[in-house]
Amino acid sequence: MKISPENVQAVIFDLDGVILDSMPAHVASWRKALGEFDLEVDADFILRHEGALDRDLLVHLFERNGQRVAPELFDRIYLRQREIYWDQYAAEVPVFPGAARLVELLARTALRLALVTSSSREVLTPDLWTWLASSFSPLITGDQVRRSKPHPEPYLKALAGLGLPAAEVLVVENAPAGIASARAAGLTCLALATTLPHAELAEADLVLDNHAALRIFLVRDGVIDAEALGAFSAWDVNKEQA
Repeated sequence: MKISPENVQAVIFDLDGVILDSMPAHVASWRKALGEFDLEVDADFILRHEGALDRDLLVHLFERNGQRVAPELFDRIYLRQREIYWDQYAAEVPVFPGAARLVELLARTALRLALVTSSSREVLTPDLWTWLASSFSPLITGDQVRRSKPHPEPYLKALAGLGLPAAEVLVVENAPAGIASARAAGLTCLALATTLPHAELAEADLVLDNHAALRIFLVRDGVIDAEALGAFSAWDVNKEQA
């Protein structure tokens, strides 16, 4: 890593695919919305461009495939995708158990926790929002910025809210656009292979398999002191690694 573990004062988490196991639902809602307009993209495309699916990207995709689509149509598709996600999926999307446990444990330490997501607040259920707001500060949603990932604005806004230099903050992401956003903001970025294989996340400073591996890394690399976690002892680390 380009950051000294002992200097880390805060961790910024992405939401979809890192805290929330929501990407299967987002993929399904995008494909259903596009299908209503006789358009189709594969699931891998949506996962690779998580957080950066905008009008220009989708227009370019369909033009590359020989389909002429009016750019204005994508405003309707985007709104329809949000409607489908909210109506059919939002209430059932779970928090990753490993993420919930990690947040609970990190709350016992001196580390500050923040969150940056491309999702707008209106697609987050009230219960989820209440938990996020009690666990992360600042909490930056897509409707709070003018330019979304991969632009650095979301992470720069989070840094300003934390009042910390980039050299004291770690980011946890799961998609190329988020990694690019974090790195463009001068941040060290860890990636979790929860939705994409390691090769797709190669621009991160370090790629880890899952939340258990992240917990082990944070302790064993000295970002946090295992003794400060109470129940998260060396025995817990060894058990998860086995």
